[in-house]
Parts: sequence; C-alpha cells; structure tokens
Amino acid sequence: MRVLIVKFPYLETLVSVEKICEMTKRFEYDIAAILSFDLQETSKEICGYPVISLEELNDFQWDIMILVCDEEISDDIIPKMVELQIGREEQFKNIFWLLKQFMIQKYAEVQDPDIQATLEYWKTNKLSVFNQHIDTDGGIGHSVFFDDPCGLPNVYFETFDGTLRKMFFPRDFEFTEINGEKFVINLTREQEPTSPHLYIKGEHKINPGDIIIDAGVCEGNFALKYVDICSKMYLFECEPRWVEVLEQTFRDYRDKVTIIPKFLSDVTDDKNITLDDALPDFRGQNIFIKMDIEGAEPKALRGAKRILTNNRVKASVCAYHNADDCIRIKGIFRKYGYEVSTSNGWMVFAYDPKIFDTADFRKGIVYAENY
Repeated sequence: MRVLIVKFPYLETLVSVEKICEMTKRFEYDIAAILSFDLQETSKEICGYPVISLEELNDFQWDIMILVCDEEISDDIIPKMVELQIGREEQFKNIFWLLKQFMIQKYAEVQDPDIQATLEYWKTNKLSVFNQHIDTDGGIGHSVFFDDPCGLPNVYFETFDGTLRKMFFPRDFEFTEINGEKFVINLTREQEPTSPHLYIKGEHKINPGDIIIDAGVCEGNFALKYVDICSKMYLFECEPRWVEVLEQTFRDYRDKVTIIPKFLSDVTDDKNITLDDALPDFRGQNIFIKMDIEGAEPKALRGAKRILTNNRVKASVCAYHNADDCIRIKGIFRKYGYEVSTSNGWMVFAYDPKIFDTADFRKGIVYAENY
C-alpha cells in the first residue's frame, strides 16, 4: 500500500510527522512522500522521504493519505479534499486510524474479552476514548437557557432525588446548535452504567451525610447531583472561567460548599495545595473523594495522608491520563490499607501525547475503600 503523509502548516497536533512516519514503517506500507500544505516549507525531505507540494501530487502514485491532525480537524478537511478531487473519501485517514491499525496488530493475541470486543468494534467503527462501552450518539442533550439575572448560560440538571437545578456554563462555551437551538451534548455520557469512567458503582456510592471532595469539578455535574444529600462539599477547580460558573451553580449552598481555586498536589505553595492543608482536621468522618485532575492524581493522593488514614473513605480516582497511573494509584491506597478495584472495560486515552508510543488500553477508574 502506497501512503502519502499530509503535513499542515501551523497546526498543533498530538503527534509529529516524524512519529507518524515511524509508526507507518512498522506496517507493510510504502511511504511515497510527505505532502506539505505549507507554502513556506523549506524542508526537502523528512525522515528520508521527499517533501512535495500539492502541485507535485500527480507525480506520485498513492493509495491512502494519512492527515497529521486530530479527528475533529480531519472531519473538516476531508470533504474539501474530495471537493478538490484530490482523492475519494475512503482514501483519507487521520492519525487515530493509524493508531487503531497498530493496536489491532499489537493486541490480536491478547486473551481479554473486553479488548477483543474492542478490536471487533474497530472493524466497523473509529477508535475513540470509550469505544463500544458507551453510546456514541449521546442523544439531543440538555437545552441551554439564558434566563438568569447573572447573565451566564445554564441548563436544568436533574439531581440525586430528581430535583431540577440550574447548572451554569461560561459565556464563551461552545454549545451544539440544532435547528437554531443550543444544547449541551453528552453532559453525563461518561457516567452511563457501561462506561469505564463510572464514579458510582454498586455499593461504592455516596451516602446521606457524607463529606464530598470533588477534585477537577469543571461544570460541576457530579457535585450538583449529590449536593443535597452531603453534609459538606469541597470543590477543587483552578480554571477561573469555571470558578465563576461554580459560584453561580452553588450559590444557594454557600453554607455547605467550599470552592478552592488551587491545584491539588503533594506540596502547598502559591498555586498548589495538599488535601491535608486544604481541609479541616477531619477524624472519623465518612468521606467520598472523586478525583479527575489530568494526571496529577498520584501527587494529590500523596498529599492526603491525614485524610486517608484518619477517616472512613471511599474514593473514585481517574487512572487513565498516564500509562502507569493505575499502578501508582493502587500502590498509594494499598500503602494505607485500602481495598482497591478498577472500573469495567478499557479506555484508549487518545489525547495523551504519549499514546503513540505506548499504544495501550487503560483502566478508567481506581475504586478504593477502607471500610
């Protein structure tokens, strides 16, 4: 198979053209050339392959083009390439297609039913973070309203007991528009029962009166769902645009909700704080920790020795941001005598820049309990 690798100017991507060349060579693919859309391109070759312009394309025979860009961008570019009669739609692939081919080859003989189910799913579907584990459609979603005096857009979100409460979003949030109406799509998609990203599972749940620690709150859908049944809630969120939003979403709960705009870590300084320094000296309390902080989870847990050892704790901690996070997180909890388990299924965290080196399946959540 003859392959053209397509390079775009000034386009940030998870992976370099050089890495795509390296991965492509692992297959029986013949790289014909690197097609550059950069009018200022000065390189004559990359990784030993000639760099050509669009005007030189007819001088090369090719079967597929691999676009060095993310899926969202390639979905915009491919129709334009077809319109220009550069090739047929099925001839254009993106970097995640190449990752999928590599992982199919890598895991072909692995005797794990969930992994084999994913490889079967990939025969007719694209690689995604959740693959076959959750509905790819997600439905219409939540309607967006602009009816609040604070001026922030909001949706009506159903809480634990079925009550509808306003959840706010930043003014610059990119909503989905359908027939002139704005929606938030997939707001709770990660929490479908089949999701590898499920925080609450069976008896691993929040009980009335628990203290909730939500680290990595974003729009606050997890916290808002349980705010009425908890005794106290601590929200860690560093993005100023989301802090403004959370202050409005939880404005009626100022007596029980504390928002802490710092990064959770194993040290306390101007920008960072440990859980032990951020929270009161709790002892003997029932605490539920939900943590999704972009790979900083092991550091945050190392800064929570007092909380983890002096209280009855249940924790749902994201373990997929880095290849070794699951092992590290389990190790920290086991050091403190916790029982640990993981969520069902596997994730492919396609947005990790290192995924093209590791090409690995990852567990989504580590569950930990000490009572």
